Amino acid sequence: MNHHKMKMAVLGASACWLGLTVATAADEMPPEKSLAGLEYELIGRDDIYDYRALDSYSEAPFLTTLVNEGKLPPVAERLPKEPIVFKTAAMSDGIGTHGGVFRHVIGGRPEGWNWMAGQHQGWGGINMAVQECLVRQGPRWQIKGEDQTGPLPNLAKSWTWNDDRTQLTMNLMEGVKWSDGEPFDTEDVRFWWEDNVEDKNVSSRLPAGSLADGAKMEVIDDHTFRFTFDKPQSETLVESLAYIQGCPGPSHILKDKHPKYNSDATYESYTNTLPNDLLPPVVLGAWVPVVHKPDELVVMRRNPYYFKVDENGQQLPYYNEMHFRLSTWGDRTTQAVAGTGDFSNMEDPGNYVEALRQSQSDDSPVKAQFGPRVLSWRLDLNLSEESADDDVDLALRKLFRNKDFRLALSHALDRNAVGQSIARGPFAYPYTGGYATGSPYYDAASTDYHPFDQDRANALLDGLGLKDTDGNGLRNLPDGGPDLAIDVQYTAGRNEDRKQLDAMTSLFAEVGIRLLPRGIDEANIDTIRTGGNYTALFQRRNLIVPTRETCESLPSGDACPYFHQPVDGKRALLDFEPELIAAYETFITSEDPVEKANATKDMQRLITENAYVIGTVQAPAALLVNKRVRNAHPGTPVFMYEWAEDGVIRERLWTPADQQLDELFPGTVAEY
Repeated sequence: MNHHKMKMAVLGASACWLGLTVATAADEMPPEKSLAGLEYELIGRDDIYDYRALDSYSEAPFLTTLVNEGKLPPVAERLPKEPIVFKTAAMSDGIGTHGGVFRHVIGGRPEGWNWMAGQHQGWGGINMAVQECLVRQGPRWQIKGEDQTGPLPNLAKSWTWNDDRTQLTMNLMEGVKWSDGEPFDTEDVRFWWEDNVEDKNVSSRLPAGSLADGAKMEVIDDHTFRFTFDKPQSETLVESLAYIQGCPGPSHILKDKHPKYNSDATYESYTNTLPNDLLPPVVLGAWVPVVHKPDELVVMRRNPYYFKVDENGQQLPYYNEMHFRLSTWGDRTTQAVAGTGDFSNMEDPGNYVEALRQSQSDDSPVKAQFGPRVLSWRLDLNLSEESADDDVDLALRKLFRNKDFRLALSHALDRNAVGQSIARGPFAYPYTGGYATGSPYYDAASTDYHPFDQDRANALLDGLGLKDTDGNGLRNLPDGGPDLAIDVQYTAGRNEDRKQLDAMTSLFAEVGIRLLPRGIDEANIDTIRTGGNYTALFQRRNLIVPTRETCESLPSGDACPYFHQPVDGKRALLDFEPELIAAYETFITSEDPVEKANATKDMQRLITENAYVIGTVQAPAALLVNKRVRNAHPGTPVFMYEWAEDGVIRERLWTPADQQLDELFPGTVAEY
């Protein structure tokens, strides 16, 4: 069977669920069939938690034993002056009881514990278990529209603007302590900002200059600090201070490891100063890592200094212990469905059909709920000419910077066939870049769809003078260059990425372009992505909220996005990038909701009409939670303002005593 006809046959089959026929190809997005079944009642932003002192506090019983033995201060002395108090009315199952184990399975591996320098802790929830940030985004999915006025407070309990909105003064909680009992204060914030974010030699998650042009920070006192900006900003800017960008680390541990304060240190030694086998790290999060068995397990114990309680005064979290089995992302879903894992963001469409079938049986240990399409995959082409290594690489970069070449790649993709390669059925939906359809900022009318059209792709490539000069079926680079071959790196452990790349390799070959997929282990792919050290990168990137990991997708700072970074301060912007920068700046500075909405529409239009990235497909995700787990709100989306690990508020999850699992290290806390 002719390969082109075979692909069209798949398109014809998959078009049925879109309500289309093959001949319907157009530049507008096709109709979408949503699989989301989430229903929930929206509440006010102050209904989830507040800050106040209670008459008395209690703790996990084994902590009381440690207090009586003189190994810990009393609970009231470990808590802040006014702790965060989670309100009972916002809990789906109410006040919980202490004890037991919460089990995760992840495909990542801890890189290290210096998250301020860009190291990840393995993803899948470890990062969020150890990091606490200035503000919080995850629970916002439950807040009604009229109260969507910015992020929720967290370490920063409040903030105010001056009259012209050029100064933002933030007030920290008083009395928060690190897991080793040392105080958290503005010195930790100053060190995070001055010596990590604003130090261009540190690979901070909030890159230098990306908060706002000319942003400066000053310390007012131990619990107050102020940002000053060159021009007026809006509440939206504060969202950038949530996970994973606005999370201070322990300055009392890291300061003397930094080259600024230690002449014997280097930036490489500073980044790696807290390796994954150095336990326990000092954290603010609800749980502290105490065991790391490479490729096997991470065990975390409750943080006795955690700064949150319930309305009965019980110190959170409820679970004493958390396990992260180090396996694969596919196994995460398998273990959740089998009941040997308690939680999974089901993100691999290849697992959907079987996982749903098993979870619907009456004796299934797990509940499954689909949300909107928030997972999207794309091919990022390195747009920086300045970082090209040789003449071939430079020739590729010049092509990547040409709009017609990017459009040719986009039109060469049969997205319906690509979607069916990872999951048969109505799961995948075409994606051409920009906001995923599950984003509150998605606008179909502003989305330029590039339908599968090999004739158009060939015409665009021919117009660029890319011919097959040696007769081997592949186009050659200009001026008698070698075959047009693109090295594409991807995360080796993600089957859905590999399957899409297999389909893309076949499709691009039909228009004379060779893809050379190369799997990279999860521990290194993050460094490669943020460093811009690649020719092309295929990955799942989710642009849902423009202030969440902005540098992944938008030119929000000098070194953003990661696929178009400067070299020695030099970078030639593409002709539409200044307009994209202006749209983003309008979004973060405007207080007018109509102006902000129009700015996101402009972003979507500019990204898609210029094929800034080459999108493939987008898909929904399902949240799987073990039935023994309480307070996992049934409406929690896998991803909205943040991933479900934050949205579900794990510190208030609990299990009845008669269903709790035995702990590996009962009666213990991290020792420093």
